[in-house]
Amino acid sequence: MRILIVDDDPLNRFLLIHMLEQKGYVDCYEAQSGREALGLAKQIDPELILLDVMMEDMSGFEVAPLLKAQAGDIYLPIIFITALDDEESLGRCLDVGGDDFVAKPFNKTILAAKISAHARTRELSKKSFAQNQQLIFYRKAVEREHKIVEHIFSNAVTNDHKLLPYLDFKLLPATDFNGDLLLFCAAPDGGLYYLIGDFTGHGLAAAIGALPVSQAFHTMANKGLSVLEMAHTLNDTLLKLLPADMFFAAAIVQVSSGGTQFEIWNSGMPDLLLLDSKGKVIQRLSSQHMALGILDASEMDRDIQRCQSAIGDRLLAFSDGLIEIMDLEHNMLSEKQIEKWISQQSDITVDELFQRIEDFSQGIAPLDDLTCVSYTCQSLVKLEHSQSIAPVPFELCFEMNVEMIKKGEPVQSVINMVCSQTGMYALHARLFTVVSELYNNALDHGLLKLDSKLKHSSDGFEAYFALRTQRLMQLQEGQVTLSLTYTPTERILKIIVCDSGEGFAHQSHSIQAEIGDPYGRGIQLITALSDSVRYLGSGNVVEVLFNV
Repeated sequence: MRILIVDDDPLNRFLLIHMLEQKGYVDCYEAQSGREALGLAKQIDPELILLDVMMEDMSGFEVAPLLKAQAGDIYLPIIFITALDDEESLGRCLDVGGDDFVAKPFNKTILAAKISAHARTRELSKKSFAQNQQLIFYRKAVEREHKIVEHIFSNAVTNDHKLLPYLDFKLLPATDFNGDLLLFCAAPDGGLYYLIGDFTGHGLAAAIGALPVSQAFHTMANKGLSVLEMAHTLNDTLLKLLPADMFFAAAIVQVSSGGTQFEIWNSGMPDLLLLDSKGKVIQRLSSQHMALGILDASEMDRDIQRCQSAIGDRLLAFSDGLIEIMDLEHNMLSEKQIEKWISQQSDITVDELFQRIEDFSQGIAPLDDLTCVSYTCQSLVKLEHSQSIAPVPFELCFEMNVEMIKKGEPVQSVINMVCSQTGMYALHARLFTVVSELYNNALDHGLLKLDSKLKHSSDGFEAYFALRTQRLMQLQEGQVTLSLTYTPTERILKIIVCDSGEGFAHQSHSIQAEIGDPYGRGIQLITALSDSVRYLGSGNVVEVLFNV
């Protein structure tokens, strides 16, 4: 151990060096004044200092704080050697930076014990300092990595700025990185898409999944894919990417160009609330699917929710962080309280809603990320943009026999072929929905002879699909023909679906009679999404026109 002895009396220095050598401390240096001690300490970096109080040039009281300052952050024990024994002087020794004192004449045993004790303290200080330096290094490295990630996120997770006037939203992360995600993009046909989602947990580990989701979402939205296709694609992507204990709850919403029709996929998010202009809840769009990144593609179902609203209605969506906010008495906020606030102030903004939440929590920091988005139904025709359309006419015809029908639904392949033509992607989502309905109607009612009235209740739905599976397995003969013809001079895409079934009395069929029933809404949906619908023959042929 390197010891510096500071005393203006050469006899005291000699005695101290002799005592220390007897105890094994042979690396000792001496200074005869305070100024010499300051210079020598810079050269040898002492590990302990024995400092006399009374010296001619500078007293020990003056030198001690200067020696401490030179030592930096590592503990440098200073033991005062003094003949003073009054309490005031001894107290001052400690006040100016001294750590201990020994009285003259020196007691060799006590001096050695004190040096040994302070040596242990210094070793602990050196270890602590080294660990602290490591922590500082790692902290700076993490800060740099965070800056890099923030830069990547700011460039990768982007949204369509022209949609800002149509959406009212706010995101509040619980940490530096947000595990919640809000994406929005204009649709090719003039409508819009948005996605609100919540990865497991929060922070960087949760937020990292936003990168592939954002890229995939915008790519699919620009192509006009349906929310069903989006959900299945994101599920496949996340299933390969995320660890087994991580998933992504998400609601994907497509708004029509008219601004009042919604197609919604809700997988694990709280209820989306459709509100009228007075703040009353018209419809709750509950989660109907498992969160994304859990199920295999074969286990994913294909049901989506559709609803019709009016100009001025609102669709409100939020992450579960909002309803899990606690007040000082550990009462949870809940959806009912949010609905109450909206009913009291129908035009409440998302910022005002967050202010109510802050007042409710009374300053308690949220434990989870908070996200809320509100869309007010309005015309979106300003978002429409003209596209160049393929100048070449085409006709596609698909004849599906029983064997092909049993292999699975062919709609996805058909739509991909059609939308590969220049300018057709603007119709992708509508085409997918309409052709899916036409094909399923032809199969279910034309070939399998199922009655939609079976779906009068949840039990009826189960019975319907059980019977559907049974009859499909037993099906021996039948055919569904699907043809799509595009005429560029008229800019019309004509779709004809024909089945080999008996048809139905379409002349007397009332669309209005279906409204309000939990079944039979397919014709309504087809009529709303296309420009013309006609049933021909015995009702087993349907012709649908799209103005491109």
